[in-house]
Amino acid sequence: MDAIQNRPIWRIIAPTFLFGLFLLALGIPSGAADEDFFPWKKGDSWVYDTLNKQKNKHFDMKVMMEGPWNENDQSGMIMTQKDERGTMREFQTKNDKGFFIYKLGLSKALTPEVDTRFTPAVPRLIFPLAPGTKVHWEGRLKVRVVMDKAIIFDGEVIGWDDVTVPAGKFHCIKLHYHEKRGSDIIDEDAWYAEGVGQVKYDGGQYVKELKSYTVGSAVKADPQ
Repeated sequence: MDAIQNRPIWRIIAPTFLFGLFLLALGIPSGAADEDFFPWKKGDSWVYDTLNKQKNKHFDMKVMMEGPWNENDQSGMIMTQKDERGTMREFQTKNDKGFFIYKLGLSKALTPEVDTRFTPAVPRLIFPLAPGTKVHWEGRLKVRVVMDKAIIFDGEVIGWDDVTVPAGKFHCIKLHYHEKRGSDIIDEDAWYAEGVGQVKYDGGQYVKELKSYTVGSAVKADPQ
């Protein structure tokens, strides 16, 4: 303790100060945790302007954290997505390597929900959220007796990017995913902002841009 007390104050604070400068140089918000980029509490909600590229048609997608789920030895949060196509429920799990999708529940009006399972759970957001982080995943997509398809998934944290969407301008971390589902190949880009969640998505035949959100006590409406 005496050794610490006798050190000049600049020698004590310099390492912390220099690390803060290092984070600023990378564009990383000081004090931000990986989990801050994916709000995961019941009631958190988002609205996205969604574009079907093939049809050049826009529609709203409403997303909400519905609440917790438990099944066998698995547990997590259900994230519900609703739009004109129907409803999809993501049964998400979380660990120190990121957020994962355990299964999906898909339904349309007057149609019972059908479970789609990933074995094992497929990555949704990978940790740490630092440029250069990569993940390789291999598993299967199962839909009852209808489908049992092999999937190869590669993800990478690309870097920091300023993104402007209907909800405003955000400093985001960008991720790229490359998936091979049987003979289908899908490339996806997703942008996440601290304290907000997913701000933009561009993959397959759809583009999503954030219009408004309610996360904790923060409410952001589309200025339009």
